Amino acid sequence: MKHIRISLITLALLMANSIFAQQVATLYFLENAPMRHIVNPALQPVSDGYINFTPFGYTSMWVGNNSLTMSDVVFKQGNTTMTVLHPQADRSALLKSLRGTTLYDADGTFNILSFGFRLKNQKGYVHIGIQERIEAGIATPEEYYLFLLDGGMKNITGVNSFDLHTMGHHTAVYTEIAGGYSHKINDQWTVGGKIKLLLGSAYSDMRNNQLILDASHEAWHLYGDGSITLAAPVNYDALPEQLTYDNIRHLRTGDLFKNQQIFSMVKPSGYGAALDLGFSYKPHPQVQITAALNDLGFIVWNNGLKYSTNIDSTFLGVTDLEYNRYSNDANNNSFDSKLLMDDVVDRLENFAHAIHSTSSTKGFTRMLSMKLNVGVDANFWKNRVGLGVLSKTRLYNNRLYTELTLGAAFRPVNWFNIAATYSLIQNGKYSNFGVGLSLMPYDGINFTLAMDYIPTSYAYHKNAPIPYRAKGMNIVFGFSIVWGTNHKHDDDKDGVWNQLDVCPNTPKNIKVDELGCPLDSDGDGVPDYLDNCPCTSELAYGLVDTVGCPLDSDGDGVPDYLDLCPHTPAEAIGYLDEHGCELDTDGDGVPDWRDSCLNTPREAWGFVDENGCELDTDGDGVPDWKDLCPNTPEAARGYIDSVGCELDTDGDGVPDYLDQCPTQAGPAYNSGCPEVKKEIRNLLQKAMQGIQFETGKSAIKKVSYPLLNEIAQTFIENNNYIIEVQGHTDNVGKEEYNYQLSEGRAKAVMDYLIAQGVPANRLSYHGYGPSMPIDDNKTKAGRAKNRRVEFNITFEEITYETILNHVDSTLYQQHLDSIQSLQLPEDSIKTTEIVETTN
Repeated sequence: MKHIRISLITLALLMANSIFAQQVATLYFLENAPMRHIVNPALQPVSDGYINFTPFGYTSMWVGNNSLTMSDVVFKQGNTTMTVLHPQADRSALLKSLRGTTLYDADGTFNILSFGFRLKNQKGYVHIGIQERIEAGIATPEEYYLFLLDGGMKNITGVNSFDLHTMGHHTAVYTEIAGGYSHKINDQWTVGGKIKLLLGSAYSDMRNNQLILDASHEAWHLYGDGSITLAAPVNYDALPEQLTYDNIRHLRTGDLFKNQQIFSMVKPSGYGAALDLGFSYKPHPQVQITAALNDLGFIVWNNGLKYSTNIDSTFLGVTDLEYNRYSNDANNNSFDSKLLMDDVVDRLENFAHAIHSTSSTKGFTRMLSMKLNVGVDANFWKNRVGLGVLSKTRLYNNRLYTELTLGAAFRPVNWFNIAATYSLIQNGKYSNFGVGLSLMPYDGINFTLAMDYIPTSYAYHKNAPIPYRAKGMNIVFGFSIVWGTNHKHDDDKDGVWNQLDVCPNTPKNIKVDELGCPLDSDGDGVPDYLDNCPCTSELAYGLVDTVGCPLDSDGDGVPDYLDLCPHTPAEAIGYLDEHGCELDTDGDGVPDWRDSCLNTPREAWGFVDENGCELDTDGDGVPDWKDLCPNTPEAARGYIDSVGCELDTDGDGVPDYLDQCPTQAGPAYNSGCPEVKKEIRNLLQKAMQGIQFETGKSAIKKVSYPLLNEIAQTFIENNNYIIEVQGHTDNVGKEEYNYQLSEGRAKAVMDYLIAQGVPANRLSYHGYGPSMPIDDNKTKAGRAKNRRVEFNITFEEITYETILNHVDSTLYQQHLDSIQSLQLPEDSIKTTEIVETTN
């Protein structure tokens, strides 16, 4: 079994392919490359025309995956080289690298014929191309690898269930005939698009609605359903209506390919169409933003079949195969490999017989994998250095996968481009560097080579290098015949060659700088030929209008660069000083034009709202500037004196609004109420374990009656007690049942107390289940303590009307003295108004 699992993992890595097929990020940063428009159809080649012939005109290939590297599977641990299947192997790197679904795919694009040319108006560019495209992919769920690592036996004594429904494959071969056009609207905007006719050669995929593997020590049970689609230039009359093991075995290859063509252009198996759309925008002559949506399309595979499949099969004898490894010779017990292999083959054939299709239908439609490319790049030092970032997103099997690539381009001379990139991919690591080169030394030739994910770490097997830490590699190369690359062209006739001209559409007879951009003598950002105020002060830079004159944004007659208050609202005009700032007559910080209280006293400065009126932050009716307790909580409103401080009627340090016993002094930790006597606390502590119930029921045992009678008498004697009976359980059993049981037991105790004479209006009950343990539920003794009844005592609620009858006149006089000590105007001192409310 171990060897089989090693083979399956190795096979998966050797088949590795990627989700970013054909989209070589490094190509985006090579301006000289004629095929750069494949990344974004709005990007125009620098040459006036190009032509690519097969097979070297344009080729793009990718092989890789989105999760694993060889180092995740085979690695050195200590001084020993081992695989992840070794019993002592550290599998953390592999498990960390795995995604929910690992995608393996391989793509290739091969040029047949392509060419392009710039229109005479110098704004439009046309592209025509014929390419052969090949895509292949395999999706494997994370649980597939967990199954391989553990051999299905992670739980040796039970059944191990693995959800494999995301497992599938995809293969497509088709020809793309494309026509594209890019148009430069102005110096800032360029748009482009392609229309593609797709001729399908072959297609296959497998998708699962459900696929579950239940593995135990005795058997593996695989069951599920899904679909298999097939399309190819074959004789469909030779294909069976249903896929079964026997039908596939007896399928004759000669009958299948009889009188069939190989290439899709001769006899396509399907037809489709797709669009590429893109744009580029330059907010600044040296900054460019691009976006493109590629491969938005589909193929209708008319000459194809779709099979609905299901499987329900058990591979028996996972254990008893061990007994067949030996012959029946009791004397030597020699190993009989033939007997073992015959047994395995027979059982696998029986297993395969259960895989079959239930029906088949002709024809189906498949969408292409859409790709979104968004880039931002900036150029410096006369376009010799470029820095940028490209985001690539692909839709694959209804899931989005994103990659971010950082790039730097170097163009020391116009005919030589070199680029270096680093890709930040999802869950990515290692080998993320890319390089690109585009050479166009003179009219007639261009050579382009670009690669992503260049392997930087290798292992050697028999002197053959094997990429050790790479997930894959993407490469594109092309050899083109080009013309119109004379770098000394000057289309706008401003005296600066096109390749150095940052502003290539300068109006005629306009003076320009060395970059070909119109002169701006005063440096205000408005070129001289548009500047109506050519001698703008440096202080006004950034504060001028479209014709170069200083702005007066608020219209108050003072230019912004001299205006100390440049954002004066229109409502304030007429209420301004000589600096353009708003008047504030009473000095309270609120300008006159919106001050509703123009005579704010000096003492209130800093204590006014946005309308210039005195603040009462805590809303207690006392303005902040004379509020001795300015942070009165909302709950205390109506429980304060004339200087905004909270009343404490019984003087116990607990304010009345928090005091549950406002006329009876008590400690703060007891909410201002008198403390329960020690003997009563001891009695209630005894009740926690002394009250017993029938097992699993709320019926009270008679042995608890004496204790409950004593508690009832205590509650009757203390008629200011308000009691909540609380029921608690341990965590054994279902949580919902425990809550119900604790609720019932608490009610039973309450009913008993009522029956003994405790007034019902002073009693309540609540079941808390296992939510409030007082000991460890892992021990028997702890669980016994957690099964208990508790009594929570509070004191009788008293209305504020009662409090009024006990207000200490001396305390009130102290507050009145503190008011007078402020030396406030006489008319500001008022007696306290006490509002009658209920607590």
